[in-house]
This record gives sequence, structure tokens and C-alpha cells, in this order.
Amino acid sequence: MRPFAKRLKFDYWTLCFSLTLATTVTKADAVAEQQPSSGAAAPISASPTDTGLRRKCSLLNCFDQADKENNEILVAAADLPVAQAAKVIASAIPNPTFSLVYGFGPAWELVVAGNNQQFGWTEEILVGGKRTKRINVARANYLQNVFHVEAVRFDVHNRVFRSYVELAAANAYAQLIEDQRAIAQQLLTISQKRYDAGKAPGSEVLQARLSVMQFVVQRNQARGRLIQDSAQLALLMGETPQRQEIIQVDENGLFKSSAEKSILIPNPERPVVALQELLPTAWRERKDLQAAIQQSYVDKKALSLAKTQRVPDPTVGFNYLFSTYKPFQLRFFDPTGSGVAEPANRVPQQPGYLFTYAQEQPLFYHYQGQIRQAGATLALQEKQNELLRAQVASSILASYEALVVANNNVRKYNEQLLPSASKVAQLTRRGYELGKNGLATAMLGQQQYQQTRAAYFDAVVAYQNAWADLEKAVGVPLKFDE
Repeated sequence: MRPFAKRLKFDYWTLCFSLTLATTVTKADAVAEQQPSSGAAAPISASPTDTGLRRKCSLLNCFDQADKENNEILVAAADLPVAQAAKVIASAIPNPTFSLVYGFGPAWELVVAGNNQQFGWTEEILVGGKRTKRINVARANYLQNVFHVEAVRFDVHNRVFRSYVELAAANAYAQLIEDQRAIAQQLLTISQKRYDAGKAPGSEVLQARLSVMQFVVQRNQARGRLIQDSAQLALLMGETPQRQEIIQVDENGLFKSSAEKSILIPNPERPVVALQELLPTAWRERKDLQAAIQQSYVDKKALSLAKTQRVPDPTVGFNYLFSTYKPFQLRFFDPTGSGVAEPANRVPQQPGYLFTYAQEQPLFYHYQGQIRQAGATLALQEKQNELLRAQVASSILASYEALVVANNNVRKYNEQLLPSASKVAQLTRRGYELGKNGLATAMLGQQQYQQTRAAYFDAVVAYQNAWADLEKAVGVPLKFDE
């Protein structure tokens, strides 16, 4: 009786645990079934109280919106009007200066004092080609700003591409969770049928239910990843994330099958672009390198402008002088000797002309400090350009090697690992359905397949990031045949 009593007690607690677990799974399934498992990606809610804010966006649309609203691009572009205004300032001719000297009192009224009133103009004359060289500096600086804007735009596009790839991987992973959950639900149905037929113990049903419950946690993780990647992409597009939302991508072919086309990157089955073609392309197309070289040109023009300060600019002036004496000053001016205020004794006007010339005399300082500073700035920029060239070459080699490795890994998954994992999962599931192996074997096969698919997604993301790294190193989107 004691073994029977112990067995009865065990079955009782097993039944209680089964009812509790079944109730919990039923509630979790009720929440999970509100989200269909078909489509490009799992429609996961943005929050427990929100039905989910979702929108679809293509990669080209993301690029277009980033061009219009990304703050980094807008800030860089806002510097162009400043550089354009600098060209206007540099081409300006100095305005003439008007001067007027007009005195009052006896000093200007009495002819014996001899002071004249005067007015005139002075003008600074730019010599040594200063105006032309200022214009050259401003034009070169404007072109450097143009290269800088293009470099910022390309960098933002590269980061948008990476973020879009991460979001595509998150969508694919969410779909994988839904597919694996559907398979786990099939195993639960099979285990229930086997249990009802008396061919399997109740523990297999419990184990299958537990496997289904675990996907609730994975769904939450996939949802969080989707929201985070969507927020990052929205930020790069110039939006300020204010709520939880999920952005669904259009191009997701590479995560589905290697045979499907994708506009994100070339198919891994195609040959990798030749390495010897990349370095000349980088010298010719990389915008930040062009901006750095243009900055050297700006510094050369600035050095030429600094040397013109050795010849100071003269200031020339022309003044007209006239008198404001009292008409009759018999005490000081009586040419007739009559002492009478008659026309012959009227004080005449005394007009005159005055030419002035002023120029700095560089006796003690010849502006050698400004010249040396401009020369040192040019030398520093040239050193930085050499460093940038070395970094570009190094990044191209490193990115190319990473691309080759990632390409081989993706092809390995497509050709061997994924087909083998899928076949093992199908055989173990079919074997369990026919009663040739246990539930643990079938679940292990499904877990291995899920892990292989997840690792494949990581390999695809690594391949796409390696491609993005190579494009960033070269400085231009690399063309490929679809």
C-alpha cells in the first residue's frame, strides 16, 4: 500500500502543478495570440497600454528625411551662408572717410590768425594684392565648407544605413521568435495527443508547455530591441523620439534567403569588390579627405595673404580749405589806408587744396609673427593630411578583411549550417510525432535551429556592418549588380 500511496500522492501534486501551469500558459497565450505570427515581422505592442505605434519606412526614405531634418547636416549646411558672406566681405573695397574741420571764435574770424576751415576725404589703398588674396582665401574656405557638408552628409547616411540594418535584424529576429513559437505550439499539441493516447507521460506535456511559455520572455526582448533600434533610427532621421514606436523595414531579403535580392548590400554569393580598386577611389572620392586637402589650400592662401602685410597700405586724402574771416578788419587789413569799410578794404576769401599721404613704416616689426604662424598652420595641416591618408589606407585594409571574413561566414551559414539545422529540427520533430524519439530530442533540435538562425542574423549584421565600414573607408557608396 505504501508504494501505491506514494504514487497517488505524486500524481496529485503533478495534477495540481499541471493545472497551475496550464492556467498560466493559457493567460500568456491569450496575450500572445492578440498578435498574429504571420507577416514580415511580429507586430509587437509598443507598451502594455498601447496597441503599438508602427510605420513602414524604406532605406531611401530614411536617407531623404535625414538630408532634410538631421541636425548634424543642418548645422553643417548652416555654415555655408557664413562662408558665402565672407566672400562678399573679402571682395569689398574700403569706403572713403569724410572729414570736416570747422572752427569758431577769433582764431578763425581774424585774418591775422590765418586759420582756414576744411573738409575732405581719405581713402585706404590696398596694395600688394591684398584684396585679391583675401578673395582667394574666402573662396577656398567656402569650398572647404562644401566638402565638409558632404562629408557630414555621407557620415550620417552611413550611420542611417547601420541603424536600418540593425532594425532589419530586429524585425527578422521577432519573426523568428513567432515561427519558433508556432513550432513549440505544434510540439505541445503532439505531446497532448500522445498523452491522451497513453503513449507519453504527463511530464512531456508540462515540458512542452514550459517551452511555449519561454517565448513570452523572448517576445518582450524582441519588442524592446525593436523599440530601441527604431528610436535610434528616428533620431538619425532628425526626429526627437517622444513616444514608443516600431519602424518596420521594407528591405529584409538577406535575412530570409540568400537567393532573394536586397538593396542593402550585394548578395554574399557574388564576388567581393577588388581591393586594388578601393584605394584610388578613396583618394578621389572621400569627402573628409577632400575637405582636409582643401583646408591645406586655404592655409596656403592665408600664408600668401599674411606675406602681403610686409607692405603697409597707404592712406591718401584730399581736402578743400576755405576761410570764414570777418569781411572788414581795418585794424589788421586796410590796404587802402583810408580806415573806411569800403569794398577795397574787404578781406578776400582764401581757398586752398590739401593732399595728404599716410603710411605705416615697418621699422621695428615686419609682421613676421603672422607669417610664421600661417606657415606653421599650413605645415600642421599637411601633417594631418598625411596622417589621414595613412588612416584611410589602414581602415580600407581592415574593413576589406572584415568583409571577406563576414562574407565567408554568411555563405557558410547559407550553404551548410542553416540547411543542416533545419533538417535536424524537422527530423527530430517528425520523429517525436511518430514516437521514435522523445520530446527532449525534438526540443533540442528546435533550440539548435533557433540558435543557428540567431547566429546567422548576427553574421548577416556583421556582413552589412563590414560593408558599411568599407564604404565609410572608401568614402563613396560602392555599386554592385543586383
